[in-house]
Amino acid sequence: MKILTILILFTISSLTYGQEIDTLSFYSVAFKEERTVYIHKPEFYKYKSDSVKFPVIYLLDGQHKWFVNPTISDIEYLRFTKEIPSSIIVVIPLRDRVKECAIADLKTELPLDRFITQELDKKLKKYNPSDYKILIGHSFSASFSLYSFYNHRDYYTAVIANSPYDKMEMLVEAFEQSRELDKSRISISIGSINKDVYHRKKYDVLKSQYPSFFKSINTFEADYSAHNAVPITAVPTLLTKIFEGYRSRYNKIAEVDMEYNLIHKPSSMSEELNKIKSASKIGSYYYPPEISDINGIASRYWNNNLEDYAAKVYKLGVKYYPAYYEFYLSLYELTLNNNKATSKEYLEKAELLLTTIENNWEGKSEIIEEIRTEKIKNGW
Repeated sequence: MKILTILILFTISSLTYGQEIDTLSFYSVAFKEERTVYIHKPEFYKYKSDSVKFPVIYLLDGQHKWFVNPTISDIEYLRFTKEIPSSIIVVIPLRDRVKECAIADLKTELPLDRFITQELDKKLKKYNPSDYKILIGHSFSASFSLYSFYNHRDYYTAVIANSPYDKMEMLVEAFEQSRELDKSRISISIGSINKDVYHRKKYDVLKSQYPSFFKSINTFEADYSAHNAVPITAVPTLLTKIFEGYRSRYNKIAEVDMEYNLIHKPSSMSEELNKIKSASKIGSYYYPPEISDINGIASRYWNNNLEDYAAKVYKLGVKYYPAYYEFYLSLYELTLNNNKATSKEYLEKAELLLTTIENNWEGKSEIIEEIRTEKIKNGW
């Protein structure tokens, strides 16, 4: 079991080595010029199969580091704490935010709107994204976000508008009159009356005039925050609300007590796998277990001497993340006493992935050396 002991110590290094960021530049017909966006891929993106489709978070105002960097940190912390799923974050810089986000009316198509929902959407296909899409904007781009969501309600799953101001009367009235739109997919945040003065005044007036609308959406009133601080305080709460229920989706599978003992005797292995499949959703969207979910469920079975169940879960992990070495190491341990030939294949696969897929993070060479020791010990 020494391999798994080393694995526990160093596996975090491999998963948090750093997000990969792709720079995506292409000619935009909508803007009649080349535009660049930045694609932040989840840490374990390189391990996944095509059956794993990540949600997409569009983050406007990508030209403002003071906005983008802490917001991405918020998103990453929520992902780390399992409040939200890992997502593809698309950072969209604006060159003239006032001109590009200015709304004339709800029918006039803006180049930025076309750029996101048509041109950029096609470019993102190679990342195999899911249909779960969230648009986040601030101030001027917040109003644009509401406008784009209004016109593409079947494209976006949700919108977060932080401290919007421009054309808010028109937008709120349009949403209020739309009977078929699920308004719970709309989130609006606002700052303090003393620090976000004009935006908060307009918000308060509209909230008084359209009480049913504001009761039907998600709001975050940051009563101690200035205008530019609103997104940093509001986004964590609003994103957690959007993904409410995500954290607990596997809680009833292999449920354990404080001593890590199973509370209930599990059903058959096929039934347990069906439970995992049934729970693998975000709303109506299918989203398979992440690497940490696989490890968590399998370890609960394994700790209760249900090695066959643990092996089935790890094999499910291999299906979704075929390039992730740890699952093969776990399967090596689980099959060593029953099937030497299969166990050898798992160990060699883990070694191959460590030498070809992984970066040179601390502890990697030690795991490879331990694998080679295991091979010698087994006469391989």
